[in-house]
Amino acid sequence: MSKKIRIISGVLLALTFSVLLSGCTFFQQKIDNYSKDKEQCFLNMENVTQFTYKSQSYTILEDTVSNSSLGEWIGYIRELTAVGENGRILVQENIEKTTFKSLADLTEKTPNAAYIIPFLNVYAAPDDTTYLIVDVNGGYHKAVLSDTVTDEFTVFNYKNTNQEKNASFEVNPDNATQLICNNVTYQVTSNIVSEDELGSYVDIIAENIIFDADTKKPLSKEEMNGIDWSGTNKQAREKWVYTDVYEVSGKDISETAAVEVNHQYHLAVAE
Repeated sequence: MSKKIRIISGVLLALTFSVLLSGCTFFQQKIDNYSKDKEQCFLNMENVTQFTYKSQSYTILEDTVSNSSLGEWIGYIRELTAVGENGRILVQENIEKTTFKSLADLTEKTPNAAYIIPFLNVYAAPDDTTYLIVDVNGGYHKAVLSDTVTDEFTVFNYKNTNQEKNASFEVNPDNATQLICNNVTYQVTSNIVSEDELGSYVDIIAENIIFDADTKKPLSKEEMNGIDWSGTNKQAREKWVYTDVYEVSGKDISETAAVEVNHQYHLAVAE
């Protein structure tokens, strides 16, 4: 694969639930319920800078807005895409529903890909109907109707997605409720960070973890697929979907961070 591929921290371990405990099925039902009143949007496979919302084509612009400038959440894409040099999408994986697909698996399927780009939610613009806002690669980009695009617009430059990052967050392999960055361990807490309190975008983890609720140890594929025929195993399991990491406004990233877990931003504190 091209060296231009943007390396996303962590491994995308979206897990299959058909053989797992009922709690995982319940979690998927929560995800479905969470998005049920939102419009599913679809990327243009021939042009990664375009997507459809309610059957209308929108072009993503280079212009971005702050998270405090988001309007109502109206739609979602939630795809991790492998993109060629020409902007054509070669493969896309649903961030929440793929089965045991790591980032390495994605790159193996797309040897000609040059970029890996995550797309998340779509928002309305507050008090302005001329554009939408889409969360692409950690930035909130404006998107306008494709038939209104002129030379005065600067279209989203997907080739800038391979820039080096100063901070790379990973899930602690020994404790799924902790993150590690630059040899610093961050404990994810139950404290919720509002979107108004979010600072600059830092990283994307894009990792789904099922772990032992008591030990916090991530479970292996073999452990998750194991069936307790005797019924004596009372092991409680939890599932966390990690997505983005942001600074907390007014706080140093070396001390705290805001990490999206199961669709909410949680405060992570350096230990």
